[in-house]
Order: sequence, then structure tokens, then C-alpha cells
Amino acid sequence: MRARYFVALKHVVIAQDLAQTILDHDPEAEVVVGRRPEDLAPDHRICVAFVGLAPDRAQAHPVIRALLEQGTRLVLLGEEAEAAGESQDWWVLSRPFTSDAVLALLARAAEERRGQVAG
Repeated sequence: MRARYFVALKHVVIAQDLAQTILDHDPEAEVVVGRRPEDLAPDHRICVAFVGLAPDRAQAHPVIRALLEQGTRLVLLGEEAEAAGESQDWWVLSRPFTSDAVLALLARAAEERRGQVAG
């Protein structure tokens, strides 16, 4: 089964760059790109979602809450996320991000999924 990722950022060029980095890492992946969480169809099962929201807004957002409930790993981007830092519910991709930073998060998420399956 193909891994599915979601990228929701207001800046389309940055979202496309992030999506391309994911596809360079996993050419078989499906990457859904949107400008806001509502752009994701409700039937998508996502392994990692990269979202440009502040932590408090992300936690209150119904689409993000649904993703978290289905086990999606949430990665936040933006000034508020960087200031808040990581938590159990989300990781942070600091700007300006590099391909190596994205790949490290993807590897970390894959390791987390393997641990959940084994545990």
C-alpha cells in the first residue's frame, strides 16, 4: 500500500517544494497538497500531515483532530509552531527547512509506525 502524505500550506511554492522532497524520497507515495486542512478529502488515510497552523489552531481544527484520531503524525510549520516546540501530538519542521530535515522527519515517522506495529 502506498504511503499517503498531506501538505497544507498557504504558500503554494513551499508546499510544492515539500511535496517534491517527499516524492524524491518515496516515488510511490501519494502526496495531497492543499492550502488548508479542509482541502483533504475525509476518506484519505494519511501517515504524515505537514500543516502550516499554530498548535492551538491545529488542535482545535476538526480535520486535524480527525487525522490525529486515525494515527496520523502531525508536523507543524510556522512561527507559532517553532515558538511552542514539539509535543506528543505534533512535531515541528523549522524554517527554512532543508531536504535533510524533511527526510529526517519522514524516517522518524516511519520508525514510529514500525514501533506501533511491533508493540
